[in-house]
Amino acid sequence: MARVPAKPPRKPKRAPLNPERIAAAALAFIDEHGLEALSVRHLGAALGVEGMALYKHYPSKEAILDAVAELLILELVVPEPSGETWKQRALKVAHDYRAISRRHPRSFPLLAFRRLTTPRALALLDRIFFALRADGLTAEQAVQVYKGVANWSNGAIFDELAGFSAKQAGVVQAVPPELTAFAEATPFLGTDSFDAMFELGLEALLTGLEQKFAGAPR
Repeated sequence: MARVPAKPPRKPKRAPLNPERIAAAALAFIDEHGLEALSVRHLGAALGVEGMALYKHYPSKEAILDAVAELLILELVVPEPSGETWKQRALKVAHDYRAISRRHPRSFPLLAFRRLTTPRALALLDRIFFALRADGLTAEQAVQVYKGVANWSNGAIFDELAGFSAKQAGVVQAVPPELTAFAEATPFLGTDSFDAMFELGLEALLTGLEQKFAGAPR
């Protein structure tokens, strides 16, 4: 009796392509390879499709980057209005924002440099302003807190990311002995001081705003 040839094994079904899967793959790609390496062709290859297939879900690479920025900001935990003060809630948001940069150091520039325009990202910003105003801040004051914390955090975070990158690469800065003031400051410029510096600047910023708001008419 002739042997019936065995059927070839079925190829596993590929997960359907959709905007959520594309954005998640783009974030993973950037986290691994860096923002500069991302292209529609490379992202398509990572998903097992032709790059042109992505345009059925996103009109451009820029739209994909907006979706990645949305994924990043949605990792932010916004405290619900409670017995805490606006200052305490702002501190929590700043710390959580900084934590995103530690989880996604290569993707973080998207969150800092791109305007948040997607509906879910805008809804999260609305929750931030609602949480700040719940303690009695005006809309203008809430924006001042939001902008102040964001600007300080972004500056500190990029300094930290550069410092960690240099440390990982084994870069050591030699200080000429004649630069005595710089030499004395050097121990406080390294990565070991990043946590203390972040807290110091954030506390100074928020305390200054707190004092300013205390004397402002409601």
